[in-house]
Amino acid sequence: MKKRQMNTDILTIQLPTDEISFLRQYAERHRITISELIDRYARGLQVSQTHDLHPDIQKITGIIPKDIDTDEIFYQHSMEKHT
Repeated sequence: MKKRQMNTDILTIQLPTDEISFLRQYAERHRITISELIDRYARGLQVSQTHDLHPDIQKITGIIPKDIDTDEIFYQHSMEKHT
């Protein structure tokens, strides 16, 4: 596979030592560089920004209060339905 040419720049970041160690190990296991790992992550963020939720989904998002235990309600409903 031929790598595409792109303009690049240098970015210096400070992270906790354990996170840097994790990134190095992860990149090594997946046979990529840390730069490639960060590039893929950034591209994923860009894709998620460009794909908005369907308007119908946006309408119903947040209509169930956060303090409602939906798992418990579903469980109770299932128990009533199947007993």
